[in-house]
Amino acid sequence: MANWSEKFNKVTQSAINKSKEVAEMTRLNINIGSLNQNIKDIYTKAGEYVLKNGLLGEDEIIAGYSTEVETLQQSILADKEKLREIKNVDVCQNCGANVSRDSKYCDKCGAEVVRPTQETQE
Repeated sequence: MANWSEKFNKVTQSAINKSKEVAEMTRLNINIGSLNQNIKDIYTKAGEYVLKNGLLGEDEIIAGYSTEVETLQQSILADKEKLREIKNVDVCQNCGANVSRDSKYCDKCGAEVVRPTQETQE
């Protein structure tokens, strides 16, 4: 009977040790993933800094990225304008809020809404 008890204790201890190993491996893998994400975040911030400040413009790859960003930003502006057209709103020049095209004053800041004339737009 003692032999069976010893075997049971060994199996139990082995299972406990294996569980601890699995838990530690999981913790380490989560930590590695978190650290890798931190590195990616730094790369993103560094790239944004380089592009926004026009650094390394002589580098063909950086210049290409800069051109891509400018093109994407222009597309965003065009899409935002289309959204404003659909919503029938303009942007307050004072605070940036959306203002109905029927309003003379901004609902958010009270500033008079100045709209470009047809001649100014062309």
